[in-house]
Amino acid sequence: MIKKTLALLGFFLLPFSNITAQETLKNIHQSLAELKVAKNDTSKVILLQKIAGHYMVTHLDSSKSFSLAGIKLAEQINFPKGKMLNLNTLGNYFERKTKYDSAMTHYNHALKIAKSLKSVRGDAIILNNIATVYIRKANYNKAIELLFEALKAEEKLNNKNGIAQAYNNIGICFYYQKNLDKTTYYLTKALSIQEELGNYDGLINGYNNVGAILDYQKKYDEAIVSYKKGLQISLKRKDKKMEASQLFNIGLAYLKKGELTVAENYLNNSINIRKSIKDFNGIASNYIGYGDLFFAKKEFKSSEKYYAKAMVISSANKLRLKLQESYMGVSKALARQNKHQKSNDYLQKYIALKDSILNEKNTKIIAEIETKYQTEKKEKEIAQQKETLLSQELKLKNRTLYIIILAAVLIIIAFVFYALYKKQQYKKEQLQKEVRLKDALAKIQTQNKLQEQRLRISRDLHDNIGSQLTFIISSIDNLKYVAKDINPTFKNKLSSISSFTSDTIFQLRDTIWAMNKSEISLEDLHTRMLSFIEKAKTISKKIEYRLEQGIESNIVFSAVNGIHIFRIVQEAINNAIKYANPTEIIVSLKEDNNSITIAISDDGIGFDKNEITLGNGLKNIQKRIDEIGGKVMITSTKDKGTTISFNINKQAYEH
Repeated sequence: MIKKTLALLGFFLLPFSNITAQETLKNIHQSLAELKVAKNDTSKVILLQKIAGHYMVTHLDSSKSFSLAGIKLAEQINFPKGKMLNLNTLGNYFERKTKYDSAMTHYNHALKIAKSLKSVRGDAIILNNIATVYIRKANYNKAIELLFEALKAEEKLNNKNGIAQAYNNIGICFYYQKNLDKTTYYLTKALSIQEELGNYDGLINGYNNVGAILDYQKKYDEAIVSYKKGLQISLKRKDKKMEASQLFNIGLAYLKKGELTVAENYLNNSINIRKSIKDFNGIASNYIGYGDLFFAKKEFKSSEKYYAKAMVISSANKLRLKLQESYMGVSKALARQNKHQKSNDYLQKYIALKDSILNEKNTKIIAEIETKYQTEKKEKEIAQQKETLLSQELKLKNRTLYIIILAAVLIIIAFVFYALYKKQQYKKEQLQKEVRLKDALAKIQTQNKLQEQRLRISRDLHDNIGSQLTFIISSIDNLKYVAKDINPTFKNKLSSISSFTSDTIFQLRDTIWAMNKSEISLEDLHTRMLSFIEKAKTISKKIEYRLEQGIESNIVFSAVNGIHIFRIVQEAINNAIKYANPTEIIVSLKEDNNSITIAISDDGIGFDKNEITLGNGLKNIQKRIDEIGGKVMITSTKDKGTTISFNINKQAYEH
């Protein structure tokens, strides 16, 4: 009987990639060029890791060399994050080489650094990689425990790639536990996300895993179709390991259909690739496949020979699952040759190894781990709901308290003013009655004038100018109301002046807001942008606004640079409202290792930069970006919208 588990090989060993082999080579050359001109060692460490990751697809040995170089440089400059990334990539290399002990050593070292840095992203990636090694070794209870930990981290980061990765590997664990309902559940969730994102690695594994389920259900033609979809993507990416896996799975499906010649051709193509890349796990699988092939041909001695080859390579590389299958293959081949005592010996070895891999305790532990994960998830959701309710209740109480305090202050001020008024009246009466107090009263009046002058000088600039501008607006509105029959053009001009004055008040407040601060945090800037967007909504109610804040670092700007950034966003939104006729405006704040990117996008009418001359608004944006040392990029397509984005150096603003 052919083993169904041989078909399921869809582990995620590397980060997702949806690029072709040609693009990978292009990225390698580009990264190597950047490495030559990199100005600091930190950037070099990151580039070495990226190059190693690219070589993981095209040339494994080169990947190892660049990872080791990255680790060495990171240690010299004391850059733990860079060391963690390169250690993880080196673990990927050893895993692809099926050297699982070495892979585990490097993964654990990387995980220790991630814990010390409190890197949620690092935890998620490395935990998933460690789990795949445990799956290879058939230690499913440990693998599934780590996978649920990785899933929690990916959900915390809202990383769809990582969530799909965890779902896929959890499904694989349940597959090997013969729990097809949960296998189908988790693999379907993974494939749904992979199709949405268009990830080649994810789609290869998804098609492979779906094929395995169909294979198990004896729907061989449908399984072959699914495997061939994965094969096409593997060929496009020139991923030899996955290409060999797909060829092998197709061969097994044809073998189960009874088309032995076709099956043998696919198995031959598969093992040639696996031998060239020294994939010992895959070679063991191929030998078992040949054993099944010759068993189907009733050539039992040849069948026994290939099962024995699989047994040797599995034992040497500690591949327990393949060793278990090899024992069963040798046993059944010997039985058909009437060598019943030897057959029984290998059957006992198979049973003993199977019991050590799959037992009731392990199954119970896995169920408890999944239940614990689901329970913790529910408890977290309930806690978040309670926290939201408490926060709303606290806001309501604070609002009531503020109203009471404000009312009390107003009453006290009224009493104070009344008392001052009565006192002044009393002084006037006393002055008329008592000539002797004339000099004292004059002195008091002089002091009052001096005090009034000091108050006038110290009065907030914002209040002075704001009051004057407000008066102008009020005067213009009164003039419009009194002169009802005036010329419409003149009336429109008055409205324009009133609107301009209102905008001036808001701009003055923004400027005073910045001047009153020695520095402006990202949170301050985010709040100010929200306030401006709320004001914009009242002006253009047909437009939907979104502000996407994706920066987690502690970013602080100087007052001058902070107001520049705010004015750029303000100017871009105003331009979109005035000229683009959009239905949606999106402001997004993002970061990477070296820069902060702020983009303002709309879905308006767009324009052709070659056909227009940049107006004052875009020129002002360019000037402000130049002053903060940033780079601007304006992209626009007619009838599809416009995006204005600018990058600034992240390291200059990190605390």
